[in-house]
Amino acid sequence: MIRINPNFNNNNPTVKTGSYKGTADMNTVFAAKDTLPTASADTKGLVVEKEKISPKGSTNPDHLKNAPSPKITIAGEEKNAAIVVDTEHNLLYTYDEEGKAEAVYSVATGKKYTPTKKGIKMITNVETYPYKTAYGTKRKRNPNDYGPNVIIIENIDPETGKIVGRNGQFIHGNNNEKSLGTHASLGCVRMDNEVIKKLSQEVKRNTYVLMK
Repeated sequence: MIRINPNFNNNNPTVKTGSYKGTADMNTVFAAKDTLPTASADTKGLVVEKEKISPKGSTNPDHLKNAPSPKITIAGEEKNAAIVVDTEHNLLYTYDEEGKAEAVYSVATGKKYTPTKKGIKMITNVETYPYKTAYGTKRKRNPNDYGPNVIIIENIDPETGKIVGRNGQFIHGNNNEKSLGTHASLGCVRMDNEVIKKLSQEVKRNTYVLMK
Protein backbone atom coordinates (compact mmCIF):
# COMPACT_ATOMS: atom_id res chain seq x y z
CA MET A 1 0.00 0.00 0.00
CA ILE A 2 1.08 3.54 -0.59
CA ARG A 3 2.01 5.55 2.47
CA ILE A 4 -0.36 7.87 4.26
CA ASN A 5 0.95 11.34 5.06
CA PRO A 6 0.02 13.33 8.17
CA ASN A 7 -2.99 15.66 8.10
CA PHE A 8 -2.68 18.85 6.04
CA ASN A 9 -4.41 22.17 5.40
CA ASN A 10 -3.39 25.44 3.85
CA ASN A 11 -2.28 26.89 7.18
CA ASN A 12 -0.75 23.77 8.62
CA PRO A 13 0.58 20.89 6.49
CA THR A 14 -1.90 18.40 7.98
CA VAL A 15 -5.20 17.02 6.63
CA LYS A 16 -7.33 14.00 7.16
CA THR A 17 -6.50 11.12 4.90
CA GLY A 18 -8.83 8.78 3.10
CA SER A 19 -8.61 6.09 0.49
CA TYR A 20 -10.47 5.95 -2.79
CA LYS A 21 -12.66 2.92 -3.44
CA GLY A 22 -12.89 1.36 -6.86
CA THR A 23 -16.20 1.09 -8.69
CA ALA A 24 -17.57 -2.34 -9.49
CA ASP A 25 -19.40 -1.03 -12.54
CA MET A 26 -16.43 0.59 -14.30
CA ASN A 27 -17.20 1.08 -17.97
CA THR A 28 -16.20 -2.04 -19.88
CA VAL A 29 -14.28 -0.02 -22.46
CA PHE A 30 -11.43 -0.21 -19.94
CA ALA A 31 -11.92 -3.84 -18.89
CA ALA A 32 -8.77 -5.92 -18.45
CA LYS A 33 -7.56 -7.80 -21.48
CA ASP A 34 -5.40 -10.05 -19.34
CA THR A 35 -4.45 -10.50 -15.73
CA LEU A 36 -1.83 -8.37 -14.04
CA PRO A 37 1.53 -10.09 -13.48
CA THR A 38 2.43 -11.19 -9.99
CA ALA A 39 5.75 -10.39 -8.33
CA SER A 40 7.03 -13.87 -9.19
CA ALA A 41 5.73 -13.83 -12.75
CA ASP A 42 6.52 -10.32 -13.98
CA THR A 43 9.73 -11.18 -15.79
CA LYS A 44 8.69 -11.05 -19.46
CA GLY A 45 10.11 -7.83 -20.86
CA LEU A 46 11.47 -6.86 -17.44
CA VAL A 47 15.22 -7.25 -17.72
CA VAL A 48 17.42 -4.93 -15.73
CA GLU A 49 19.06 -1.91 -17.37
CA LYS A 50 18.77 -2.18 -21.16
CA GLU A 51 15.25 -3.55 -21.57
CA LYS A 52 12.16 -1.59 -20.61
CA ILE A 53 10.09 -2.11 -17.51
CA SER A 54 6.57 -3.24 -18.39
CA PRO A 55 3.60 -0.85 -18.11
CA LYS A 56 2.06 -3.61 -15.96
CA GLY A 57 4.84 -3.00 -13.45
CA SER A 58 7.49 -4.88 -11.55
CA THR A 59 8.30 -5.56 -7.91
CA ASN A 60 11.57 -7.30 -8.77
CA PRO A 61 14.29 -5.98 -6.41
CA ASP A 62 16.70 -5.73 -9.35
CA HIS A 63 14.33 -3.24 -10.99
CA LEU A 64 13.93 -1.24 -7.79
CA LYS A 65 17.53 -1.02 -6.59
CA ASN A 66 18.16 2.21 -8.50
CA ALA A 67 14.84 3.83 -7.57
CA PRO A 68 15.15 7.58 -6.97
CA SER A 69 14.94 8.84 -3.41
CA PRO A 70 11.43 9.86 -2.31
CA LYS A 71 12.81 12.26 0.31
CA ILE A 72 11.28 15.73 0.20
CA THR A 73 11.19 18.66 2.60
CA ILE A 74 7.86 20.36 3.30
CA ALA A 75 7.76 23.41 5.56
CA GLY A 76 11.10 22.39 7.05
CA GLU A 77 10.00 18.82 7.79
CA GLU A 78 11.45 15.82 5.96
CA LYS A 79 8.85 13.54 4.42
CA ASN A 80 8.63 10.73 1.86
CA ALA A 81 6.73 11.06 -1.38
CA ALA A 82 4.32 8.21 -2.07
CA ILE A 83 5.01 8.38 -5.81
CA VAL A 84 8.10 9.49 -7.72
CA VAL A 85 8.02 9.95 -11.50
CA ASP A 86 11.35 9.74 -13.33
CA THR A 87 10.49 11.88 -16.35
CA GLU A 88 13.80 11.22 -18.10
CA HIS A 89 13.26 7.46 -18.23
CA ASN A 90 9.43 7.44 -18.18
CA LEU A 91 9.15 5.41 -14.99
CA LEU A 92 6.75 5.78 -12.07
CA TYR A 93 7.74 4.37 -8.66
CA THR A 94 5.53 3.78 -5.64
CA TYR A 95 6.85 3.75 -2.06
CA ASP A 96 5.79 2.50 1.37
CA GLU A 97 5.57 4.64 4.52
CA GLU A 98 9.27 4.15 5.23
CA GLY A 99 10.30 5.37 1.79
CA LYS A 100 11.10 1.92 0.39
CA ALA A 101 10.31 1.44 -3.30
CA GLU A 102 7.51 -1.10 -3.78
CA ALA A 103 6.89 -1.16 -7.53
CA VAL A 104 7.91 0.50 -10.79
CA TYR A 105 5.85 1.06 -13.95
CA SER A 106 6.64 2.18 -17.46
CA VAL A 107 4.61 5.32 -18.22
CA ALA A 108 4.35 8.10 -20.78
CA THR A 109 5.38 11.65 -19.84
CA GLY A 110 5.47 14.98 -21.63
CA LYS A 111 6.93 15.63 -25.05
CA LYS A 112 9.97 17.85 -25.59
CA TYR A 113 7.88 21.00 -26.10
CA THR A 114 5.15 20.05 -23.60
CA PRO A 115 7.23 18.55 -20.78
CA THR A 116 5.95 17.17 -17.52
CA LYS A 117 6.67 19.91 -15.01
CA LYS A 118 9.00 18.90 -12.21
CA GLY A 119 8.45 19.57 -8.55
CA ILE A 120 6.43 18.45 -5.54
CA LYS A 121 2.71 17.80 -6.00
CA MET A 122 -0.10 16.68 -3.72
CA ILE A 123 -2.85 14.18 -4.52
CA THR A 124 -6.16 15.96 -3.88
CA ASN A 125 -8.75 13.84 -5.68
CA VAL A 126 -9.41 10.82 -7.86
CA GLU A 127 -11.90 11.03 -10.72
CA THR A 128 -13.62 8.16 -12.51
CA TYR A 129 -14.64 7.71 -16.15
CA PRO A 130 -16.64 9.30 -17.78
CA TYR A 131 -15.72 12.40 -15.70
CA LYS A 132 -19.24 13.86 -15.69
CA THR A 133 -18.45 16.35 -12.91
CA ALA A 134 -15.26 17.68 -14.54
CA TYR A 135 -17.13 20.59 -16.08
CA GLY A 136 -15.42 22.55 -18.84
CA THR A 137 -12.44 20.18 -19.06
CA LYS A 138 -10.86 18.13 -21.82
CA ARG A 139 -11.53 14.93 -19.87
CA LYS A 140 -15.25 15.63 -19.84
CA ARG A 141 -15.28 16.39 -23.57
CA ASN A 142 -13.03 13.46 -24.51
CA PRO A 143 -13.18 10.99 -21.59
CA ASN A 144 -11.73 8.04 -23.52
CA ASP A 145 -8.41 9.89 -23.81
CA TYR A 146 -7.95 9.65 -20.05
CA GLY A 147 -8.70 5.99 -19.40
CA PRO A 148 -10.68 4.76 -16.39
CA ASN A 149 -9.28 7.13 -13.74
CA VAL A 150 -7.54 10.46 -13.28
CA ILE A 151 -5.46 11.12 -10.15
CA ILE A 152 -5.67 14.87 -9.59
CA ILE A 153 -2.42 16.42 -8.36
CA GLU A 154 -1.79 20.03 -7.38
CA ASN A 155 1.39 22.05 -6.99
CA ILE A 156 2.88 22.52 -3.52
CA ASP A 157 5.04 25.35 -2.22
CA PRO A 158 7.70 23.34 -0.33
CA GLU A 159 8.54 26.36 1.82
CA THR A 160 5.05 26.59 3.31
CA GLY A 161 3.41 23.28 2.43
CA LYS A 162 0.49 25.14 0.90
CA ILE A 163 -1.26 24.18 -2.32
CA VAL A 164 -0.54 26.78 -4.98
CA GLY A 165 -2.80 25.51 -7.77
CA ARG A 166 -2.94 23.11 -10.67
CA ASN A 167 -1.12 23.17 -13.98
CA GLY A 168 -3.47 20.77 -15.79
CA GLN A 169 -1.03 17.86 -15.57
CA PHE A 170 -2.38 14.75 -13.87
CA ILE A 171 -1.78 10.99 -13.65
CA HIS A 172 -4.29 9.01 -15.69
CA GLY A 173 -4.94 6.08 -18.03
CA ASN A 174 -4.47 6.07 -21.78
CA ASN A 175 -6.08 5.44 -25.16
CA ASN A 176 -2.86 4.34 -26.84
CA GLU A 177 -0.85 1.60 -25.13
CA LYS A 178 2.03 2.07 -27.57
CA SER A 179 2.71 5.51 -26.10
CA LEU A 180 3.66 4.06 -22.71
CA GLY A 181 7.39 4.20 -22.11
CA THR A 182 7.80 7.27 -24.33
CA HIS A 183 7.62 11.05 -24.16
CA ALA A 184 4.20 11.33 -25.76
CA SER A 185 1.85 13.48 -23.68
CA LEU A 186 1.07 17.16 -23.25
CA GLY A 187 2.54 16.91 -19.76
CA CYS A 188 0.33 14.40 -17.99
CA VAL A 189 1.62 11.02 -16.84
CA ARG A 190 -0.13 8.21 -18.69
CA MET A 191 -0.35 4.70 -17.21
CA ASP A 192 -1.65 1.28 -18.16
CA ASN A 193 -5.43 1.29 -17.70
CA GLU A 194 -5.54 -1.68 -15.33
CA VAL A 195 -2.70 -0.22 -13.28
CA ILE A 196 -4.35 3.20 -12.92
CA LYS A 197 -7.53 1.54 -11.67
CA LYS A 198 -5.55 -0.28 -8.99
CA LEU A 199 -3.42 2.72 -8.08
CA SER A 200 -6.50 4.94 -7.83
CA GLN A 201 -7.86 2.68 -5.10
CA GLU A 202 -4.57 2.66 -3.20
CA VAL A 203 -3.53 6.31 -3.19
CA LYS A 204 -4.41 8.55 -0.27
CA ARG A 205 -5.59 12.12 -0.41
CA ASN A 206 -2.90 14.64 0.60
CA THR A 207 0.04 12.34 -0.06
CA TYR A 208 2.91 13.66 -2.13
CA VAL A 209 4.09 13.07 -5.68
CA LEU A 210 7.60 14.06 -6.76
CA MET A 211 8.19 14.74 -10.44
CA LYS A 212 11.91 14.51 -11.23
